[in-house]
Amino acid sequence: MTDQELMLAIKTKWGPLLDSACKTSSAQPAFLAALVANESAGNQDAKRFEPGVLAQLFAVLLNRKAFYGSIARDNIIAFGQQVSSTLNMQMIVALDQLSTSWGLVQIMGYEAISYHTNGVAALTQPVSEMVVATRMLADFAARNTLDLTRDFSQLFDCWNTGRPHAPTADPQYIPNGLRRMELYKALP
Repeated sequence: MTDQELMLAIKTKWGPLLDSACKTSSAQPAFLAALVANESAGNQDAKRFEPGVLAQLFAVLLNRKAFYGSIARDNIIAFGQQVSSTLNMQMIVALDQLSTSWGLVQIMGYEAISYHTNGVAALTQPVSEMVVATRMLADFAARNTLDLTRDFSQLFDCWNTGRPHAPTADPQYIPNGLRRMELYKALP
């Protein structure tokens, strides 16, 4: 599938949702569409386990470090109790969910704690996922003095790495996002 076809498919299937999500945000629908293209190619069921995140969360759970980002041991335990009634199994399931990125824009499971969602289910449902995504973008913009209407390179970088001006795992992540934004904007 070409990028043109991908962006048309995203606009056809997700355009109304992206437009709606941006009505209460300064985020741009074309930016969200490019995030969807970069992260999941429009597959709402996409998920990706991140072993490095699991290792960091285990270190917090085992009191080997105080936090992973803003996530503390108590957050992980409370999240685990929501997931299962069996203590040992709940921690395994919770850590797996928190260490996996979910949905159209691949939000990490631990953001369910940071953004006070009702578990990772909110990250697997496109409507609630876009609410979290626009909040995350607003937070990135505020924290890094970025403009959601024009600082797209830095916003792609923040989405991928957590901060602007950091090397992305895929060196084409930002150029792909910018190109896909322009393709989306040019669609009828």
